[in-house]
Amino acid sequence: MIKDVPYFPLYAANLMFSRSFRLMSLKERGLLITILIECWVNGGVPSDFSDMAKILGLTLDEVKMTYTHLQSTFLQEQEGKIISQELEGYRKNFLDKREKQRLGGLKGAANKKELHGRLPKGQPTTQPKGSLIQINSNSFNSNQLTKKELTNEEFDAWLDDSPTAPYIGNEYLRAKG
Repeated sequence: MIKDVPYFPLYAANLMFSRSFRLMSLKERGLLITILIECWVNGGVPSDFSDMAKILGLTLDEVKMTYTHLQSTFLQEQEGKIISQELEGYRKNFLDKREKQRLGGLKGAANKKELHGRLPKGQPTTQPKGSLIQINSNSFNSNQLTKKELTNEEFDAWLDDSPTAPYIGNEYLRAKG
C-alpha cells in the first residue's frame, strides 16, 4: 500500500504576492493555513461552519468571524466540502509520478528475472568478438612490439640487480636465461 504524502509545497513568494493574502488579517491567514493543512491531510473540510469549527478545533464564532471571501481565492466549495484545487493538483502529480516509478520498478524486476532465467550465471552465451587485447597505436612506438633479446652482459646486470636472485640463486636463473 502506498502511504499518503506527508508534505505539500507551499510557495511563500507566491502566497505573499497574492493581494488576497496580503489583505487578510493575521487570524484570517491562520485560518487559511489551517484549512490548507486539513485539506492536504483529509482532502477538505466541511463547508458547514459548525462542522468546520469542530474539525479544526475552533469555536463556531472564531470560524464565522475569520472565514471571509478572501479565503475563497485559495479554496473552492464542492459537494459540501471546502477543498484546495491547487493542493489536489499537487497530490495527483505526486501520486502519478509515484505510480510510474512503481510500474517501472516492476518492469525492471520482471526484465531482470527473465534475463536471469535465460542465462545461467557465469556462462557465456557466445564467443567474444574481436581481440581481447586492445592496443592503442598512439601509446607506444612500433619497435616496442618486437621481441628484444638481451646480451649476456645486460642479462647479468639485470640478474645482479634482481631482488629474487638471493632466494632463487643466480646459477639457476643463468641456466634458465
